[in-house]
Amino acid sequence: MSSNFKKELNAEFDSLKKNIEKPNILLVGGTGVGKSSLLNLCFGEDIATAGVGKPITQHINMYTSPNIPIVLFDSKGYEIGSEQELQFQNEVIELCTASQDKISNKPHLVWYCIQTIGSRITDFDIKTINKIISSNIPISIVLTKADLVSDDDAKLLKEAILKEFSNIQIFETTIKDNLNGMDLDKLIAWSINELPNALKTAFISAQKASLKEKREHAKNAIIQHTTLAFATGFAPIPASSAPLLLANQSKLLARILYIYNLDRAVDSVSAIIQTAIASSLPMAGKYIVSQILKFFPGVGTALGGTINGSVAASITTAFGFAVSEACAKVIELGLDNFDNNTFMQNFDENLMKIFMEYLKQAKGNKND
Repeated sequence: MSSNFKKELNAEFDSLKKNIEKPNILLVGGTGVGKSSLLNLCFGEDIATAGVGKPITQHINMYTSPNIPIVLFDSKGYEIGSEQELQFQNEVIELCTASQDKISNKPHLVWYCIQTIGSRITDFDIKTINKIISSNIPISIVLTKADLVSDDDAKLLKEAILKEFSNIQIFETTIKDNLNGMDLDKLIAWSINELPNALKTAFISAQKASLKEKREHAKNAIIQHTTLAFATGFAPIPASSAPLLLANQSKLLARILYIYNLDRAVDSVSAIIQTAIASSLPMAGKYIVSQILKFFPGVGTALGGTINGSVAASITTAFGFAVSEACAKVIELGLDNFDNNTFMQNFDENLMKIFMEYLKQAKGNKND
């Protein structure tokens, strides 16, 4: 295994985790509304139970988890009553209108949960939602346990909500994972769209409900790094292009593994990539040149030549999409818990197979 590549990959991943900006999500809803189920379906665990929490106000706690890159502000259960209502609403608006020096405690999104059973939106809900809207923070209404009511009842509730808030987004969700969360993927897409660009990557990594969003974000990263690889291929000194390409690919792989929240696979990936390059030599021939292979001891060398832009781009694209698709397949198979060797075996097999397919496509395109 190349110690250079392993060190580079681990350094890039550590830098990502350290410097990535995490979005703050305010989750509003009373006791028993189904917030825990929503968190489990979206992020794979109830952050408010499994994470580390601290009180922000009397009714709102802040939670973080080492494995989920978001900050959750969760409202405690409250009793309807004039004093309780007023205090809770004041705390919500104070949190949502935090001054610039308290920006780390200010929500970037609000998910307002209303239990679909009962088919009503209360005056308390209306007042609280209006206060959040006035703070200019994006807010959506999440109708929980929507699978437990009839379509007609759900429709009536949505109509009542839209009568009060004509432009608000409403998403129906369920506590049952076998129904795929109903509108959960739409809630995820809305949240990503509303977040500032700097916060999107962390949220996409944190959420487990939409592989589509992870694939799309990984695709964008691959395009960026492929463009860089193409430019790097024309480095004036032949030997200089290899370390630049190596650094580019380690950055890309770190980003992809972070997007899929598979950081514990980092150590194994460098070995897999070395093997993938060695296996590709008979097929790729001149297209994988010695300047890259020198950085993977024991792999050997190919007939010389400088790394041109097309070659660099082809290799980077093949690596990127292979890792992305392998990650997606592993998550689809539910093998991302790392409790045994099954995960890495499947990751290895999927990555190798997909890498070869993408490299064949790249070679085919070059021969057209």
